[in-house]
Amino acid sequence: MATELLLVTNTPGLVEALGGYNGLLPFPAPNLARVRSLVAGDQPPPVVYLEDTRGTIADLWETIHVAQARGVRVLIGLQSIGVVHAGDFTDAGLAITTARDADALAAWIAQQLGVARRLAARQVTIAVAGAKGGIGKSLVVASLAEGMRRRGLRVLVVDGDLSNSGLVPEFRIPAGFGSFLTLRQEGRGHSQFTPANVARLIWRHAPSGIDFLLGADEAALAADFTLPDWRALMQAVGSLSEVLERDYDVVLIDTGPDMKKRPYALEAARNGGWVVLPAPPGRKERAGVGIALQQFAAHQPDLTDRCLLILMEPERGVTIGLRQVAPLFNEHWPKARIIGTLPRDPHLVSLANEEADRYVSPLDVGKFRPFSLAVHAIVDEMCRVIGLPLPQPKPTVSLFRRWFPGKPALQVEGGF
Repeated sequence: MATELLLVTNTPGLVEALGGYNGLLPFPAPNLARVRSLVAGDQPPPVVYLEDTRGTIADLWETIHVAQARGVRVLIGLQSIGVVHAGDFTDAGLAITTARDADALAAWIAQQLGVARRLAARQVTIAVAGAKGGIGKSLVVASLAEGMRRRGLRVLVVDGDLSNSGLVPEFRIPAGFGSFLTLRQEGRGHSQFTPANVARLIWRHAPSGIDFLLGADEAALAADFTLPDWRALMQAVGSLSEVLERDYDVVLIDTGPDMKKRPYALEAARNGGWVVLPAPPGRKERAGVGIALQQFAAHQPDLTDRCLLILMEPERGVTIGLRQVAPLFNEHWPKARIIGTLPRDPHLVSLANEEADRYVSPLDVGKFRPFSLAVHAIVDEMCRVIGLPLPQPKPTVSLFRRWFPGKPALQVEGGF
């Protein structure tokens, strides 16, 4: 079970560094007064880490006394005026450190709590995001999941679009599936977010070979699912290898358009993952991509180098093309990388979606059409950039097939 750690710190990168240890759920608080309020509440955290960089020494001691009265363990970081009073803290039986580096601090906290560093894993987290709805995000999620699965990767899709899931209808997932939202209602704090509990909610989609953790659920209120809940969920997802025979290669997250309320993509990038942004060329759509990138650029450090852009071929009637748009993105966001262009083939996608009684992938309906070939090319480039080896090579297509891809058909003959 994960240990919740409430901390007040001015050390850049400490929260991210603590994420590299098993069994720790770090929750930053803005000041010591907020810590006192939470510690005095109905569910006080088991551990707090306090630095002398926020408030006076008197405020720090008041917070320590409130925490000790509630049985909360206190860890102290001395980086300012508290250094000259180190003996007082030691005499009070408190664990103290004068480390200032984020990695050294995280290692000291982990040692005090008896937790081990998370083993380096092959698993990669990729969030698909957008600050505007209707840009084709669900199509991109489905296409990337299908493309990576067909290249031999084991894929878990986490549905983080809690208000309007596009994955449930896209993959023909029937009603009655288990939602991770229900975990919030099953216990106090975050004790219910365990790998075993998460594993029992995984929906194994037989037609595609893709696994899902679904969030959309009429019986559970998405508004009750907080950012700390999401962090606890994702930590459990990262530890699924404890209960599964084989770990996932990729955790692909579908996020909602409200990136400020539910910053799941930002969380993925902060923790070493990647963010894919569909980028249509229209003015409003370009502005939405820019708004999203601004949030990553505003983070310290700048996280736009974790962002990958997929250019979306414009709809009929759009006056600006990709040749004009690509240089604009390169000029304003030089660290973000363009990994390919997804052609529009509404007839192909519609033909696959019209099979209401079963799931059919557009990659099977039109194997040799530009859309399907582009999906495999994007997956190839994305995995090259992030350093994820692909067990199977990209499908090859003869020159004849490139010139004459054939009409879309529903006579599915299997995947690549």
